[in-house]
Amino acid sequence: MRAIAWGLALWLLASIGWAASAADLRVPQDYPTIQAAVDAARSRDVVLISPGIYRGDVVIDSKVDVLVRSDVDLLLDPDEPCWDAVQADAGLCVIIGTVHVRSCVRVTIEQLTILGPGPALAIDGSDTCYASDIAVRYCNLISGHGAAISLGTFYRRLAISCTNTQLLEPGAPMIDPMAGSNPDVLLTCSRTTYRPATVDLTASAPADVVVAVIDSGIDRTIPAISCRVWTNPLEIPGNGIDDDANGYVDDVHGWDFRDDDADSLVGSPLHWHGTFVAGLVVDAVESHFPAGVPCTVRVMDLRFLDEQGLFYTGDWDRLTAAIDYAVAQGARIINLSLYASRIPPDRVRDAIRDAEEAGVLVVAIAGNDAGRLGPIASWNEVTTVGAVDRELRLAAFSNVGDELDLVSYGVGVLSLVPGGALRISSGTSFAAPLVAGLAAFHVASRPEISVTELVQLLREQAIDLGEPGHDPETGWGAIE
Repeated sequence: MRAIAWGLALWLLASIGWAASAADLRVPQDYPTIQAAVDAARSRDVVLISPGIYRGDVVIDSKVDVLVRSDVDLLLDPDEPCWDAVQADAGLCVIIGTVHVRSCVRVTIEQLTILGPGPALAIDGSDTCYASDIAVRYCNLISGHGAAISLGTFYRRLAISCTNTQLLEPGAPMIDPMAGSNPDVLLTCSRTTYRPATVDLTASAPADVVVAVIDSGIDRTIPAISCRVWTNPLEIPGNGIDDDANGYVDDVHGWDFRDDDADSLVGSPLHWHGTFVAGLVVDAVESHFPAGVPCTVRVMDLRFLDEQGLFYTGDWDRLTAAIDYAVAQGARIINLSLYASRIPPDRVRDAIRDAEEAGVLVVAIAGNDAGRLGPIASWNEVTTVGAVDRELRLAAFSNVGDELDLVSYGVGVLSLVPGGALRISSGTSFAAPLVAGLAAFHVASRPEISVTELVQLLREQAIDLGEPGHDPETGWGAIE
């Protein structure tokens, strides 16, 4: 009962905060060791560690809303890949030991280099008090043995962004255990290498692959997404000229078909949906890529939905134009996490057919009406994705039908929203980008792959659910 009471107390404190104001706890100015500062930290406190080398394990136990970071400014450039910014920083704060995060809620570890004899980070809780909503950002994690991050049984929602992991043991994973795309782990803009190097990066470097996200716009200022945003190589930013003569002026990262301008971040406000979807695409690709191989996925921002996350019957020309733009600009995957309740005009289906003929896979959603597949979702030119929960049970809201191709995690999914905060949401909209990301991984590995071959490969990788073979509830199976 005491353990249960303590778990409830943690959540209560997370909701109401401490009466006292937040404080900066500086090491070694105010506290002689990192452990001493962490032990003293209360809700909303920041443990600031001066540059230097600190020896010994650190245990962060039963803390709520605490940030542990180095006391330096990274001066991040949004146009620079996150890991380069980490490597270029001269004022490194190095911990030689393992950082243990136990039964904490909303703890962030930022801007640290952690050199562990085994894992650099070990995260777990108990059956009455999970480690929950843990974030690791702008870190260098070095493991002397095994994985860089060790996960126990009792954790929920781990987000890792802009982080390097260096593994000294060949074949060790970045995170253990994590099979495929774990719905409780969001991995963005991070990379893994081995020392000594066991992967020939020159021989195995993949081709660029572009995933067009036709949605409500993407907040590309979030560092975890910014280094994965597609950039038009033929367009000169801000000169007011259509440099590549494609009919769109200054389309550097895509086009806002809602406001008819070059940037989703100007004009009408963003709805959170598109950023959430983009984060899942990036996470799915990075989760599947082999350690040590550079990942070159790029997300193209094509805004179609309005600030409420909606579109209307008068918007079909916008959707057609967005699909045509994605194909013309070299996208290999189009993610359509949007649902039509009415039959679109023929020109929409023609655009999707043209995309398929051009070698572009179009991933669509089953919809959330707990009914039968509707327009677009039922077309054979798209790969339609429904939703399952973490136990691979069909989500109660997921539409079904004979045209359903696959299912993936769509219940309690973790991703990013505008501004960079983490959020949990459910829907077939968030199952589709997991499939789109896995498809992008295959295209990056095999640039010559056709749409037919790609769809067949996805089907073969799916976990068959229900009766053997295809069924209307789960298609060919679940993509993890």
